[in-house]
Amino acid sequence: MNYYIGIDLGGTNVRIAQVDEEGKIIKDVIAPSHGLEGPEKIEANILELLSQFDLTDVKSIGLAIPGPVDGERNVITQATNIPGCENYPFADNMHKVTGLPVFLDNDANAAGLAEAVLGAGKGYHEVYYLTHSTGIGGALVVDGKIISGHKGYAGEVANVIVDPEAKQYPVYAHLNRGGVESVASGTAIGLKGKELIGEEADSSRKVFALAAEGNEIALGIIDKMSKDFATCLANIAAICAPDCFVIGGGCSHSSDQYFDLVRAYYKSMAHPAMGEVPILKAKLAEPGVLGAAMIGKSHLG
Repeated sequence: MNYYIGIDLGGTNVRIAQVDEEGKIIKDVIAPSHGLEGPEKIEANILELLSQFDLTDVKSIGLAIPGPVDGERNVITQATNIPGCENYPFADNMHKVTGLPVFLDNDANAAGLAEAVLGAGKGYHEVYYLTHSTGIGGALVVDGKIISGHKGYAGEVANVIVDPEAKQYPVYAHLNRGGVESVASGTAIGLKGKELIGEEADSSRKVFALAAEGNEIALGIIDKMSKDFATCLANIAAICAPDCFVIGGGCSHSSDQYFDLVRAYYKSMAHPAMGEVPILKAKLAEPGVLGAAMIGKSHLG
């Protein structure tokens, strides 16, 4: 049996798992990541945790990073949550210690890969994964391979403009006016709720709860978000024509309140020739670490 190591590195915690070819976790550990203490400390911590694993039948190591990755150089290009790690040679250093090939990728790409090959998108040729949470990220997976694009930015949809006349909520300064993350992310939902309803609606969770109780303003916020999100999907479909969309992240926990709206709006906007494209809810409980393990497997073929 072949095994793969997945490392899901966050600013607060790091999780490492040994995974078999079917995506079953054989062994895993979780520990503080020391994400604010610099790359040397992060690396030493990971290597110490890896020493707890038998690497005899392990074929590769995949490292999922909270930020964009240059796949050609196998380095992090932006590391907001783990400062100081830009261009640090994690992959080369870990290869020297373990003797195994080491591959890096963005954490959203890793989650998308896991859902495509092990989760809701399993069996589809082309899967477009979106994480709908604090922000909105994306990953395009074709035949079990992540399409990374120039400097690792392929699939990232936060800046896709869906409503150029929309109010620019102060989500992140670098986002376009009317970008989907600016108007449809969990953060944006909470900001709209606070503005239109008050403190009792200052998060997406609270807005969804009020909508479930029949609050008309909250229902309007969810409806507009669904239309904006569907517009993003229709734009993606016009370029990539995926076989399915898979939606994960915190907002998707309220899928029963907005997925049908998204499907209806999407159908009204997407070209009829494309036919029905399933919009599916992500199904994996641990997409980050599973996807990290699958990064190496996908590179080795």
